[in-house]
Amino acid sequence: MTPIPERFLQPASFQIQFDCPKCGEPVEDEIDDVAFDWTADRMSDGIGTVASKVYCQECGAEHDVEVIAKPGEKQVVLVKHPETVIRFHDDTFDGDIDAFLDSYIPYDAFEVYQEAHKEIGNIDLSAAGLLPVKHALLRMLYVQYVVILEAYLSDRLINLILNDNEKLIALIGTVEALRNTTPKLIEIAKDPDIVVKHVKSYLHEFSFHKFSEAAKLYRAVLGVNIFADEANAKEMDEIRVKRHHLIHRNGRDNEGKYVAVTAMEVLRVRKLVDEMVRRIEDVYQRYEFEKALEAETLPF
Repeated sequence: MTPIPERFLQPASFQIQFDCPKCGEPVEDEIDDVAFDWTADRMSDGIGTVASKVYCQECGAEHDVEVIAKPGEKQVVLVKHPETVIRFHDDTFDGDIDAFLDSYIPYDAFEVYQEAHKEIGNIDLSAAGLLPVKHALLRMLYVQYVVILEAYLSDRLINLILNDNEKLIALIGTVEALRNTTPKLIEIAKDPDIVVKHVKSYLHEFSFHKFSEAAKLYRAVLGVNIFADEANAKEMDEIRVKRHHLIHRNGRDNEGKYVAVTAMEVLRVRKLVDEMVRRIEDVYQRYEFEKALEAETLPF
């Protein structure tokens, strides 16, 4: 595997801009940066955080700023004013990290999903077990179940297009951004794998928590509907919205109201996530079985 560039493992700095919550004047400063650790055994272990202090030059207010680096995005929040919009350049996929992603081949998507599901499934959700850290833990678990689903959806598709050229063509055919890409002949001659690399890069950056969009890819590539029915699709979209509030607005909705998470909601998300994965795996396993039978009948 291609080693990760050293600069992606070491803290750096970058510019941020926001309007001071106290006086409303624009604040611009440079803060410490942090990167997701791609060498971590588990995705959750690779998440990086770093805190910096920023001062408003107009009113002198001190602000604590936190950077959170995740596998597909970077977030910057004012700790005491999470509703404040901070303008910055997300450098998650900048530069030489593309070389690392080009060589990335996921482990079996279902095995990784099962391991992650088992790990967080062992957490005690009883009232007594939740009491010390109830709200923070429930929010974390809610988001984490969606995260492991996103990872599964991404890795399963990447595995498919790496091992089956027909699946690769099916995916390209259903995505306009891929279908209309026109590399030059010289680029193809220099790198025969340019198509696969381009599609892998697209899947790495694709927002798999947008379940209705992910469903289109799975229908085209695997012929499976990832939703059980319309009601299930609607409920998964509601989960997507709630995930967005929990991650991007520090647990508040568009109106700034606190978004509560109950133990029953966590259990519901876990059930729906597991049902979606198993619905896909049933079709995937039939596909693998049929491919193996076809290989046995081919003349030597």
